[in-house]
Amino acid sequence: MYSTNSAIINNTEFNSSYMPVGINEDVTLTEVSVKKSTSNKDFIEFVFTNKDNQTVKMSEWKNEKNMWIKTDEDLQNRDNQQFGRILQIIDAVKGGHGEFEGSSFLEMINWVASQLSSGEPNRAVRLKVIYDKNGYTIVSPHGVFIEPTTVTESQIKLFKRDLLERPIKADIEKPADPFAGVNTNTSDSETNDGADDLPF
Repeated sequence: MYSTNSAIINNTEFNSSYMPVGINEDVTLTEVSVKKSTSNKDFIEFVFTNKDNQTVKMSEWKNEKNMWIKTDEDLQNRDNQQFGRILQIIDAVKGGHGEFEGSSFLEMINWVASQLSSGEPNRAVRLKVIYDKNGYTIVSPHGVFIEPTTVTESQIKLFKRDLLERPIKADIEKPADPFAGVNTNTSDSETNDGADDLPF
């Protein structure tokens, strides 16, 4: 039932629990954890929270050879890029990092978790957040994406490939088959030796 007496007009702003896209100020690293996926793969997850309690997550997974990473050299290059992203987080949040030499991904992410969970409390940072191709907010993996808020001239830049508008995907309309409801299969018992085949 519809009534003008009970109609609700909502004029309050919707507050999302996800951090908005762009460069966010006064963000803190609230959680870092080493986890195992349902397919038994190790990964590290970082959770950042702003002053409005909005969050964004970032995860790093073990690089493996695939159609883009074909050689050992390509794999080592991807590992170096990944470790560089992680060191950006440690440097911004803790003000520096210790030395590390490790031979496995699990060893590395455990070291990172211990670096970030020990010592002084985490510093407030500036963080670049973008949309991924599916429209979810993520920490940008492009260039410098995190720095302490004490930095006066920010080094964080928004690049062309940083999605700042949610990608919109139109619904895919499947072609309609006009004969889909008609049963074209006839059994042998239904046919009368061609007597019903005549159009008149």
